[in-house]
Amino acid sequence: MTLKKNKFPALLLIGIGIILLLLNFSSGYLISNAWWLIFFILAAGFFLPAFIWPKSREGLSALFIPGTIMASLGLIFLYNVTTDDWGSWSYMWTLLPCAAGLGIYLAAEFGKWERGVAQVGIWIMGFSLAAFLLFSGRIIKTVGAVILILIGIRMMRQKNSVNDQESSA
Repeated sequence: MTLKKNKFPALLLIGIGIILLLLNFSSGYLISNAWWLIFFILAAGFFLPAFIWPKSREGLSALFIPGTIMASLGLIFLYNVTTDDWGSWSYMWTLLPCAAGLGIYLAAEFGKWERGVAQVGIWIMGFSLAAFLLFSGRIIKTVGAVILILIGIRMMRQKNSVNDQESSA
């Protein structure tokens, strides 16, 4: 295999190595706070086989789904450790289905799955990002709640009008 085919895994391993090396020389950042890196290492473990063995990529592409979930958890925990904002989990969890949707999309593209599977991945990402936007801010939370109430009222009116029509017939 040539170096070009293995460029992504090599760069990923070099990047993880550089981060670990910098953490060892950083006096202000304790290595005990770097536990979130485990999730990036796990993500790399899921992504690497598809790039190391390109001829088997179609069969290994399903590994992108857990890989994107692990990478997302790594990013979320990096944010939590860096900002000490652990309360953000009240809305950050909505990004996990987004990661699964991205994984489904990537798996469908690299695995040459049916086009509908990639579209399902995009829909999951869209719904998850919408939920993230709805739950992440106070104004957006209020608007989201009002929208849900209005949708519920509309649904009740439609059901009542259908019942009224059935009873009059």
